Amino acid sequence: MERTATDKKEKWLQNNIGFFFIGVLIMTLLGFYPTYITHFPKFEGFSWVYHFHAFLATLWIVMLISQAFLIRRKKYNLHRKIGKASYFVIPFLLLSFFLIAKATYFKNINIKHLSETDALAYLSRSGLRDILYMAILYSLAILYKKRSPWHLRFFTCTGLTVLGPGLGRFAFTNFSPEVAGATMGIFMLLVPIIWLIVDIIKKKSPVPLLVFVAITISAIYMDSCGHSAWWQTFAKWFADTFFK
Repeated sequence: MERTATDKKEKWLQNNIGFFFIGVLIMTLLGFYPTYITHFPKFEGFSWVYHFHAFLATLWIVMLISQAFLIRRKKYNLHRKIGKASYFVIPFLLLSFFLIAKATYFKNINIKHLSETDALAYLSRSGLRDILYMAILYSLAILYKKRSPWHLRFFTCTGLTVLGPGLGRFAFTNFSPEVAGATMGIFMLLVPIIWLIVDIIKKKSPVPLLVFVAITISAIYMDSCGHSAWWQTFAKWFADTFFK
């Protein structure tokens, strides 16, 4: 009886996770509206890199939405075909993170006139770490594609990863720093921890959510170590090797 109830709740999660992804899309559009979307159609000051990244990030969220609702409608064949298409989309999305980090680095130096130290420090909060985080979560989602609960959770965590930038821009634009910081903490750390606890109580594997919680904690740590000696050394080597 307990197993049946757990299976029903997992099925409910599979059938409704698409609404979360719709929320991710809405929040992304709201977050980037003041700084990007309002510049339509001329987009003065934006290079092709920003459009490339915006297109791929939006495409990824749309793919997450479509995949979730295809499962809800039991369209498994089409779900698998779109899943295979992600093998091509994700490498370009990761490339776009790199290109955004590079463009931001040179913008900070050449336009904002930041010191090299500050520009290197900013890289600790840029797309560089998103390359690693997204690659880990996506690879695990694909690796465990036949283990549905893990597959769903790892892909949901890619959605949480994409949610971060839009949510952060929306929160810090519209709320005080304290409220905005708390909002980020609730969505990016507290909600996954609660989900992790629920999974443990329901005797589900804690691994997927533990991975995401670890990633989130590492991201919080990275936010504070931009001027540390080890990051400055690594970031300077990276910029000299791959940006110049």
